[in-house]
Amino acid sequence: MKQTAMQELKSDLLLAIHTCHESLKEIKDLRTREACQSVVKITIDNILNRIDNELLEMEKEQMCKFAIKCKNRHSIYGDFKVEEYYNETFKSE
Repeated sequence: MKQTAMQELKSDLLLAIHTCHESLKEIKDLRTREACQSVVKITIDNILNRIDNELLEMEKEQMCKFAIKCKNRHSIYGDFKVEEYYNETFKSE
């Protein structure tokens, strides 16, 4: 399935959690290492939460508005269903 830019960013961030966790294992002091790992995870989780609860929908709306503008300018699209296309192309759920 294709991914939007925001969906790709989300995938990259999920990978970054693991990568950062592994990289921070080089910190010798256990408390410092765990604190750093916790901060990274909390930060990335907050970004992922914003992507899921706000930015993916915003991206979808922008794509739909753009497609509608194109449709209004060029009648060759006929009965093209913008939201249906988005859901079929990019919706992973």
